[in-house]
Amino acid sequence: MDGLIGVQARIAEIQSRFVTPAPDVSSDRTASAPSDFASVLAEAKTAQSGTDLSAIRSTAGGSVKARQFVDEALRQAGDPYVWGSSASPADADPDAFDCSELTKWAAKRVGIDLPDGSWLQYLKLKEQGAVIPVEQALKTPGALLFNFSSEPKPGGGRPGQAHVAISLGDGRTIEARGKKYGVGTFDAGDRFKYAAVIPGM
Repeated sequence: MDGLIGVQARIAEIQSRFVTPAPDVSSDRTASAPSDFASVLAEAKTAQSGTDLSAIRSTAGGSVKARQFVDEALRQAGDPYVWGSSASPADADPDAFDCSELTKWAAKRVGIDLPDGSWLQYLKLKEQGAVIPVEQALKTPGALLFNFSSEPKPGGGRPGQAHVAISLGDGRTIEARGKKYGVGTFDAGDRFKYAAVIPGM
């Protein structure tokens, strides 16, 4: 009983720090509520053994599927960047990623299909009407942030520079940034020019 009371108190404490009242909308995605997933996960890992971590994560804002998507990507922090790498969604801990493989893999882990290639992901989301302003994406956990040398066009091929990252909702990203950095969390800064949400998340 004391353990349950302690868990409930911990959930209430985290909720008071991270939850912004959601507007009255039909969607369960709260685009305006920033969340610090890395902090929530770090605290959850030190919580009482046997605690239902999904209950703690559910207080962080955004949809359940978006939180799971971000969680999956965050668990890969420290992995190396390998261009052209392929990761099976059946593998809970692949060895390496490139930028689009991380987003594709994490999305598939929560039941959503994305194509391989950052520019192809952008084109698919644009076709679905899911493009949003970068400023909004920076506040939306699970949104995708893109950097292209020129905006991708259907049938136009890969831009000379193409990159994708996942927004943590607090101005930071989780991404496979390149050989120098590998997979990690980074300040988004002004690196991104395009953004989109993933329908169904």
